[in-house]
Order: sequence, then structure tokens, then C-alpha cells
Amino acid sequence: MSRSNGFATAVRWLAHELGIETMASVGKDVYILILARYLRLFAYGAIALILAVYFESLGFSDEKIGLFMTLTLLGDVVISLLLTLVADTLGRRRMLFFGALMMAVSGAVFATTSNYVALLMAAIIGVISPSGNEIGPFRAIEESMLAHLVPGDKRADVFTWYVVMAVLGTSTGLVVGGFSVDLLASRKGWDDVDAYRTIFWIYTAVGCTKAILTLFLGQKCEIERKEATNDEAPGQMDESEPLLNGHNSTHADDPAPAENTRRRFNPFSSISKPSRTILIKLCSLFVFDSLGSGMVPFSLINFYMERKFDMPKGKLGGIMSATWFVSTIGNVFASSVARRLGLIQAMVATHLPSSVFLALLPVPTGLPLTICLLVGRSVLNSMDQAPRSAFISLVVLPEERTAVMGIVNILKILSQSSGPWVTGLLAGHGHFWVAFVAAGSIKAAYDLGLLALFAGRVHERTHAAEEPVDEESAEVAPDVSGAETNSGIESDGGNVIAHSAAPEPNIRPCAVVSPSFFSYRIIVALFPQMAIQDFGRRNKISQPSKDWPKILYLDAYDSFANNIVALVKQCTGGPVHKIFIDDSRFQGPDRASSFARYLRNFDAVIAGPGPGWASDAKDVGLIQELWKLEGEHIMPVLGICLGFQSMATAFGATITTLNEPKHGIVSEILHKQRSIFRNIDQILAVQYHSLQVDIQHPMQVKRAVHFPGELWKPSDACPLLEPLAWDFDHRANGAVLMGLRHVEKPFWGVQFHPESICTNNAGRHLIQNWCKELISGIAAEFAQMAAAPAKPNPGVSYDVPPFESLQESWKLRYELEKVRTNLHQTWSPEEMAGIMTTHDTKQIRQMLMHGGRKPFNDIRPEAVHCATTGSGRLTVADVCETFDIPRTEAIVLESGLQSDLLPLKVGTGRYSIIGLVPRDTARLHYHVDSGVLELTYGNGLAVRTPVSDVWPYLQEIMKYLKPRQKPVGPTYAPFWGGLMGYVSYEAGLETIDVIPPEQDGPVPDICFAYITRSIVIDHQVKKVYVQSIRGPEDKAWVSEALDEIYEAVGRKSAVSTPSSLPNAQPRPDPFDGMPHGKEVEEYLKSSILQVAESASYQDKVRECQRFIGHGHSYELCLTTRNEIHAPRPEISNNNELSWHLYHRLTKQNTAPFSAYMRLGALHILSSSPERYISWDRNGTAQCRPIKGTVQKRPGVTLADATHILSSPKERAENLMIVDLVRHQLHGVYGAGNVRVSQLMDIEEYETLWQLVSVVDAVPPGVKKARTPDEWEEPLDYVSGNKAADEDMSGLGYEAFVRSLPPGSMTGAPKKRSCEILKGLEGNRRRGVYAGVLGYLDVGGGGDFSVVIRTAVKVDSGDDAEEDVWMIGAGGAVTAQSTAEAEFDEMLGKFHSTARAFTGNRL
Repeated sequence: MSRSNGFATAVRWLAHELGIETMASVGKDVYILILARYLRLFAYGAIALILAVYFESLGFSDEKIGLFMTLTLLGDVVISLLLTLVADTLGRRRMLFFGALMMAVSGAVFATTSNYVALLMAAIIGVISPSGNEIGPFRAIEESMLAHLVPGDKRADVFTWYVVMAVLGTSTGLVVGGFSVDLLASRKGWDDVDAYRTIFWIYTAVGCTKAILTLFLGQKCEIERKEATNDEAPGQMDESEPLLNGHNSTHADDPAPAENTRRRFNPFSSISKPSRTILIKLCSLFVFDSLGSGMVPFSLINFYMERKFDMPKGKLGGIMSATWFVSTIGNVFASSVARRLGLIQAMVATHLPSSVFLALLPVPTGLPLTICLLVGRSVLNSMDQAPRSAFISLVVLPEERTAVMGIVNILKILSQSSGPWVTGLLAGHGHFWVAFVAAGSIKAAYDLGLLALFAGRVHERTHAAEEPVDEESAEVAPDVSGAETNSGIESDGGNVIAHSAAPEPNIRPCAVVSPSFFSYRIIVALFPQMAIQDFGRRNKISQPSKDWPKILYLDAYDSFANNIVALVKQCTGGPVHKIFIDDSRFQGPDRASSFARYLRNFDAVIAGPGPGWASDAKDVGLIQELWKLEGEHIMPVLGICLGFQSMATAFGATITTLNEPKHGIVSEILHKQRSIFRNIDQILAVQYHSLQVDIQHPMQVKRAVHFPGELWKPSDACPLLEPLAWDFDHRANGAVLMGLRHVEKPFWGVQFHPESICTNNAGRHLIQNWCKELISGIAAEFAQMAAAPAKPNPGVSYDVPPFESLQESWKLRYELEKVRTNLHQTWSPEEMAGIMTTHDTKQIRQMLMHGGRKPFNDIRPEAVHCATTGSGRLTVADVCETFDIPRTEAIVLESGLQSDLLPLKVGTGRYSIIGLVPRDTARLHYHVDSGVLELTYGNGLAVRTPVSDVWPYLQEIMKYLKPRQKPVGPTYAPFWGGLMGYVSYEAGLETIDVIPPEQDGPVPDICFAYITRSIVIDHQVKKVYVQSIRGPEDKAWVSEALDEIYEAVGRKSAVSTPSSLPNAQPRPDPFDGMPHGKEVEEYLKSSILQVAESASYQDKVRECQRFIGHGHSYELCLTTRNEIHAPRPEISNNNELSWHLYHRLTKQNTAPFSAYMRLGALHILSSSPERYISWDRNGTAQCRPIKGTVQKRPGVTLADATHILSSPKERAENLMIVDLVRHQLHGVYGAGNVRVSQLMDIEEYETLWQLVSVVDAVPPGVKKARTPDEWEEPLDYVSGNKAADEDMSGLGYEAFVRSLPPGSMTGAPKKRSCEILKGLEGNRRRGVYAGVLGYLDVGGGGDFSVVIRTAVKVDSGDDAEEDVWMIGAGGAVTAQSTAEAEFDEMLGKFHSTARAFTGNRL
């Protein structure tokens, strides 16, 4: 058994080393590309053997032969230049097809004519290889395609087999060509020229075969085209490109964009500056290598061997073919050598000896020794090709690869072009041997130069480099679906370090060398005696071949942690493992030792920000253990905010409060470009802190220093802490320490937040610099260890959970816990995984699907029945009247419109959805206090199930409800049917482990109705969708409903056309003539407002600021409940009153996310301007946080509102919520897939101006609308017809759950803020207010608004004498707030809703 295991292990090792394991999984397109190259090189090898002798047989002189080969190479330069530079634009597959046809045409010409000029033209314009090596545009395009198709960590393996098959192709071509010529020439009536021309016909056939193979390549081979920046919607930006001024909308005073002008063609213009630098270095070296190769191409080596030893063609072909076959052995191991030595070192170690063998080739007088030199050169000569291709693909951007590889090949060919001519002259004068000596010497010089310039390690670049430019003039980078984000590349001495963006989730980062592994390479170069095993033992890792820097992130329950993790992953390319500071595994008396053992599994630690004091052990938890590490346990640590303060207090500093707290404030940071601030110019950084570090520095104590250099000296009180950065922006605070470095240990810290969207690119550079400090520190550690005897391994083993990246949840992985039904039956988690298919839940399915009226075998929606017609000038109110909505239960999600019936703003409020709620509608209710999930049918209870976590159940229900067939016909409606309803604020608290206040009424915390019939209005394209998922027989209802709408459109056409002109008459109120008008009027007149008392509310504002000032929160969203009391009229029983009030509300306060919900005893009238989150059927999500409000009053203009909303206080409110939303989305979608497309734009509503931001999350490979044109014509990202290969819709649902409660209604950090607000608000429930309201679509999408500007009423019984409408209102309190202004803001928001009840009485 052990032998078989050992053999299997050996086989797996060999498969890994040879790249066979990789090749088994790369896919069809890679196989086609490699096969195409094999065939091409087969043809090149066949004609390379005969090309020179073919011309000699035709009577051409040696000079003409050399000139022909030179001009052929020059012609190939022109063709390659044109085709490679346009390949990505016109299509890579198209260029390969065109090149294959050119190859076939060239072969046909050579096979049919002896005219020197015609042959020369065919070789120049077509594709003929005089050297047997690669020629034409093929290689550059194919290598770019391979790099695009294969992750970076697998490219060396793929490029190795790409080269191996090319060598095999050439060698088999030599064999076939040589023996075929001898065989054909020996036939009766055939001469050498006839045999040669037959080979050219074979060459033509290969070209045709290659063209056919090209047709089978897939679309993935093409580069993903980026949206042109000029075509982007205003304000769209990459997540990693901060907005410094906070505005990204186009204003009247902004300079007009320069018109596109015709520029002279420049192949370098599309290549970034860092790539150009590398390209220039590479080309300067490749000139030497190619010149040497050009002097002795394979065909001339054959010619030399034949002339020197007078061999027959068959024997010569056999010898040359054998050398090529032998060289395959070396090529197979090229990737294995590169993994151990590094790409550059592998190139030099193999190519330099081959250059020496080439120079010695003319020395032997006998054939055997000459063959030995040829074999030695062949084995090593091409081993550098795969590492070289992998190297170039890593250090340039994906969109530059084809052009860069094409330029490199062109310059190589240019250098080669003069070589044959020189060799021809030498041969003509009897000095053929000199060419070999000169060529070998030149190529050896290339190897030494390569080692000198590129001896370091590389990281893959996936996006444009970050160059130190003025931020105000920096271009906004277009977003690309998938993981490509800004990256940087720097040259540090001879080392090229390219900083990679995070890869797509679930795809390992590629070609990113860990600091530990990188250090090992350095030390091995200095101390060759050090072995890999010794490295592994001393560096405390088990697998040194894993090329990732493993970073541990300690989360102190901050609401920006995932943003930091995403930034670090983008900068390093490695994994970041996150645990909380109170992790239960590290509690008890052995906490310090167990945590120290756990840390041995990582290369570095980041101690993150969080609420509280660094001196409070509960607030910092495990962070305080980092500073106690000694000896071999010490490891690099970066502290941010609270982590920075904890580091300082551990080494003598104290923590004091700032006179003016700074939360969401951007300040310029003073530094001296040292340590982690090296090579960083201006830093504009966001701060979130009300506490500061005091090291008793003279600048802090005396507010002065004796000399400028003293500012950067450690203080007497904290001699181990070296200041790195200061903030002098605020006079009241004086000098605030912003950065520190421990002078003896690898500890660094910064007070500001480098990950914030409004911190400039210096934040990213700082993280990159920290990684460099990390690398240099480990290298120094190795240098010390090299001089000391190795210590025995203590053999400590610690079970580390597998790394769970932030993208771990591509599909929800909730663990369903045991639950108990009303039948007292317990299900295991495994049984609950199939909750919708178990026998005991048939009644749930039955009630949901058909209200208990259908047999069990017909319960799942087979299809969505949909019909559509034009909406004309039909309004939502018109459709609701048509279907009797004002007098029945219903849910209406309405998008507010302009007077011309178009949406208020592109990207929001496009659709209105009317969910019909007949009496047999199934409803899902959940109560937080009891933890009970209820399914009701009509007025009766069907199922009552206690659950420990309601969200997995809803997830499973929605999965089950997904139709088996998509709609036949139009599919653009975002809602086909599903759950419509709300989630209360308290249900959101439960998701973050905050105990909600006790329930004060019968209203459920989660209430959804299962909508099987719906009407969707697309206001942008003026269409109405009538839909049903009730079953096949419900097509009749769809037809009837469509006819009713069609008739309503006709009736509405008789009404005068609405106008958008300012003097147009207002539209008549369709409710003015409704029955019971007098009762409604009396109802409104008799309503009484009960508003929060001013002094009490202002006291709470000040209490909020006290918590903020003591570091417990950055921002607190304080709310209060206001009420409107009115005597109940008779018409309230048939819902008309609520509908009338809703109409008044939306008319007076038009908003993009209005909603009317009438279910059971509940009445919800909402005119919310804020989207909580929406996601389409492909998982693309969007959040629209709102913070910053100016009420419309007489005399207040847009200019006044702009001035107020541009203040630091208002912008800080919005910024904190934007960073919070980014954190929430990063936690689901991962690094590189979240972007801020609109930051702090001012949007105008009927009663308010507000500061609005938009945050998008787009899974890799998924399309999202970017422009108004795309928004007007929905694509497959709406319908879900062409979703990504993997179902991403679960991402949106997970982001929806993880983001509860809405961050704009909590503050940050969310958990601590909610705990504080719970006490400040008197332990009173907010209920539906501050929750979310919307739908979960059976197709996988969803859309929810934040429940603000909303009136809520709960019927208390038929005998109740008055109605009580609850209208919550509030605002975000920051350190810059004033109590009076906060009360006024709350009052303005309340009045914007209360006007529907009071009219002009406010």
C-alpha cells in the first residue's frame, strides 16, 4: 500500500512539475492555440531545411540568398506591426485567420514560380520563415490570448507546453521535410526543385488548416473592451480611484472636455508609462539577442553544416531533427526551473550556456563534436522562451499585451533582419565561421544585461499603473466588470515589483510572490548553501512554494474593515484572513501563548480600527497581545486608527480627546517621505477619530520644536516611537500625530484611514510601502539567520481554519439550524437544506403557490406568463383605479415622475410595480421577539414555525419559487412575481446581534405577501407588463388584464397632453371628485400633530456628541417618532382614505421610491428618496445612501443649498455612510468588484435638496448599464438571459441581508452605534420606519427602499375612535452638528410627509 501511495505521490509531483496538471484544466481554446502553433512550426521547419538550398537550386547567388532573407524579415516587420497593433481592435481571431490565409498564399506562390521578384514579394507580403523560427503576427497574438485565458500562476506551465509543441513541430517538420525531399527527388522524372515545391504545397495546406482551426476559437479569446471614458456617465469612477473634491457631476463652470482630435498614429500611445519603461529596457536587450539569432538562423546553420560536411539532405534533416527532439526535454522542465529560480534567473541560467555553445560551434573539425555542441545548444536555447513570455505577460497590462508583444517581436525581427545579410557577406568571402563566434558573444552579452536589469521578482499587473500625478488632474478610470482595478508598478533598483489588483473572486491571484518566498530567493542568491528545508523551518511555514503573503486582519468591530481588507488584497494580491478581536478560540489563561502559536501561520498582521479606547482591554482585545510578542514570535504589524493608538499606548503613550473630533474629515498630512511614507507626495486623508495619541512630544506639549528635524525625533517619554506624520489642519487640536514607527520592532501605525473613498492614492501607496518594509525586514531576518546555526523546530502544530476570503459567499452558505414546527417535529440541518421538498412542508408550498386550492403535484411555477402593451400617458394611479386598488389590499411600488411622465433621474425610479393581493394571497410573517415564522392564507394561520435564523428560510423559499421556464416574450420587467413587503428596523438589528426593544404591538417585523399577479410599468420606454405565475390556466387573466389596460390607455388619450413647460396648467386631481370627499376634508382638518419636544431632542443630540467625542462612534443617526391623530371616518374600512392620503403625499413630495402598502391592519404610505439596495438577476447590486439635507423654504435657492451641502459637516455625514456601504458590499462581492459611481451629488426633490451617493457592486463578467442609452434599452443584465456561468443572484440577496439595518439609519461603526441609539431613543421600537420595503423577485432580483418620509398606521380594531399615523424622522449627528440645526432638520423631514395630512397648516 505504501509503495502504491508513493508511486501515486510521485506521479502527482511529476504532473505538477511538468505542468500536465495545469494543462488538463485550461480548456478548448488553449488546446487549439497550441495545436495551431505546432502545425505552423511544423511547416516552418519543413521549409527552413530546404529554403536556402531551394534558392541555390534555382541558381541564386549567396548574396541574393542573404538579401532575400533580410528583406523577408523586413517585410514581416511591416505586416506584424500592422496586424498586432490592430488585433485587439479588429479581433484577435480575425487576425489569426487572416494571417493563416497569408501563410497559405505564400506557400502557393513558392510552389508555382521561380521568379526571384515574385518569390520576394510573396515572402515580404505573406508569411515565410527563413529561420525555422516564429515569424508573422501569430506569436504575439497567441501569447496575448493565452495570457488572457490562463491565470498568472498557471501561465508558465502553459507557455512551456506552447514552446514544447513548437519545438516538436519544428523537429517533426525537419524530419518530414528532409526525408520527403530525398524520397520525392528519387522518384522517376522528379528533380530537387519538384521535391522542394511539393513541400511548399504541404506548407499551403497547413495554412488552410490553421485558418479552419481559428474558426473554433471562442469569444473568451478576445480582450474585454472597456467603455471609453468619454462615454461614461458623469461621475462614474473606479472604486479604487478616490474623489478628492467630492463632486463628480458636471457643472456649468466646469471646463468643457476637449474635443477628440485626430492624432498621428503612435503604437506607444496606448501603453502606460510604467509599461513603456519596461518595454524600452526589454527591447534594448532583445536587440542584441535577436541580432545574434539573425546572424545564424536555422536555415543558415543547415547550409553551413551541409557545406562543411557535405551531407545528404535526409541525413542532415535527421541530425537537425534529433537536436530539436532532444531540446524538448529541456523545454518540458522550463516551468519547473522558473518556479525555483524565478523567471529572469531561469532565462539566464539556460540561455547563457547555449550562447557559449553557439560561439564554439565552428571549432570542431569532426561531425560528432559539432553535433554535441548543437545538441547542447538546442537543449538550453529555447528553455528561456516560456519564462520570457510569462514575464512579459505579467509586467504589462492585459489590454497592452498584444501591442507590447507585437512591438517586442517587431524589434527582434528588425534586429534579425541585418543578420543574414552580414552572414551572407561573410560566407561569400569564405568567413562563414566568424558569424557563429560573433553571434554567440552578442547573445551572451544579452544574458548578462538581462540579469543586471531584471533580477527581481514580479507581480502581475491587471490595470493601469498609479503614477504620482496631481489628483485634481487625474483621469477617472473606467470601471471594468470583474476584478481589474488600479495597480502600480515601481522599479526598486534592479527589482521590478508590480503591484496587483485583487483577482476575481474564487480565482487565485497569480504570479504574486510572498515576502517570505521573495526573501528566500534573495538569501539563496547570497548564501547558496541555504536549502529550501532550512528556509521552511526558519520561516515557520510548511509550504514555501505558496507564493502569497499571508496577512491576518484583526477586526475591532469596525464598519470599514472590509474596505481595508479589499485595499490590502488589491495592493498585495495575497489572501487576508479576518478574525474578530474577541475570537473565542483565544480566551482563558493560555490566551497569549495560543494566539502566538496561531500567528505563526501568517506573515504579517493588520490591527484595524474600531470604536472605544485603546486603554480599554475589551475594546482592543487581541490587538494588545501583538505588542507583547518577543523573539522569534515578533512579526510585522500595521496598526490603523484604534490599532495605531493601541500600539502607541503599549510603548508609553497616552490617549487624550481631541478638542474638535474629526470624523469623515479630509486633511492634508505632513510627512517626510520616510519608511511607509517613502516616495509619497501629498496625502489627503480621511480621519475617523475623536481621540489622539500623546507621546509628550515637544510639538504636542509646547506646540513648538527647537529645530525642524526635532519634529521627526522620538520623545523622551516614548523613545521607541518615531514620528512619521502629523496633522496641523485644525488650530484647536494643534499637532495631531498621524503616523509612528517602532525603532526596534517591525511595527508601524497610522491614525487616518487609507482605505476611505476620499483618501487620495497615497493611501494605496502607503499600503504598498508597508509591504516593501515587510519584505526588507524579512530579508534582514534571513541575513541574520544565515550567520547563525539553525534552531530545532519545536514541532508546534496549530489547527488553522482554511482561509476564508471576503468573497467566500459566492452562494449563500448559511448553516440551517434545527427548527421546530407547529407539529412538534425537529429537522436536522441536512434535512432543512431541502426545506422546500420535504413531505411535512407540502402545505407551505401549497399555500404559497396556489392558496391551498391545487393538488400537490402542481405547485411550482412552470413559467411566467407575460404580455405587454404601450402605456401611453397612463399613470400608476390610472392603472390602480382600473384594478380597484384603492378599495382592496395591495402593494404599489411607484417611481415618481416629472411632469412629462419620465423618471426623475436616469438610473433610479424607472419602474413602477403593482402587486395584486387577492383574498387568498399567502403571506409570510416573522416576529423577532418570538422567533416565529408564520405562513398565513387569507385570514387563517397555515403554518407556525420557530426559527433561529429566518434568512436561510426565505432564501430557500425564493430558490424553490424560481420558475422552471423564463417568460416567453418580453423579459425586461425586473419583477415577474415573488415576495413583496417590508423588513423592520428591529429585524435588521437581529442580524448584527443587537437585542431589539420589546415588541409593542401585533405588527410583524418581516411581512411579505406572495404576489402571483403583477403589473409593471416601464416609464422610460412607456410599456406595461402584465404578468402571472399562478399556473398555465392564468393566461386568460393576463389577456383580460391586458385588454383592460389597453382600454384605459384609449380613454386617457382623450385627456390633454401633459406639458413640461413651466407655465403649463397642473394636472387635475383624479381624487377631487371621489366619494366621501367631505369626510376626507374633515379628516384632514381635524388631524392633530404630536411632534418631539425640541429641548428633549436637542439634549439627545448633545448626548450623541458626547459618545462621539469619547470615541464610541463616528456618526449616530438619531430618530424620533412623531404622530398625527385624527378621528376615524367611516371610509377608512374600505381603504380609500389611505389611498387618498398616499396620492396627496406623492403629489406633494414626488420621490423615486414611493410605496403604498395595504395589508391586514397595516397602512404604509411612503415617499422615500433613498434606495437601500437593488440587484438584478445576474447579481449586480446598487445602493444609494442619502445623508445631508436642506429643506426648501422661501428664499432658499439651489445655490444656497449647494453651499450648505458642500460644508465639511454635511459631506462628512455622507462620506461615513458611503464608506459603510462599501464595507458591506466588499464583504459579499470582494475586492475589486465594488465602485462608487456617484459621490455626494446634490439631488432635488419636491420639498428638499439632498446629498446622494451611489455605490455599485458588479460580479466579474456581468454587464451593467453605464450610459443613459443602455439604461433606456435594457440588456440581458435585466432579463438574466445571459447571466454569468455561475448563478450570481444569491450575491444580491446576501448583500441585502448583510447590510441590514440600513447604514444611513444607524451610523458607524454600526453595531456599537445601534447599541447607543437604542438607549438614547428610550428603548422604543422604530418598527417599519428605518427598515426597508420592496420585493424579492422569483427570477433572482430584488429592490428595496429605506423606509423614510413615511407614514405608518396600524388599525387597532373596528371600535377605535381615532387613527394614529406614526411618522419617524431624524438625522445623522456628527461632531460638527449643532443641536438646533439637527432639530430643524428632523422637523423638515417630518413636515415633508405630514403635509399630506395638514396641507398648508404647516
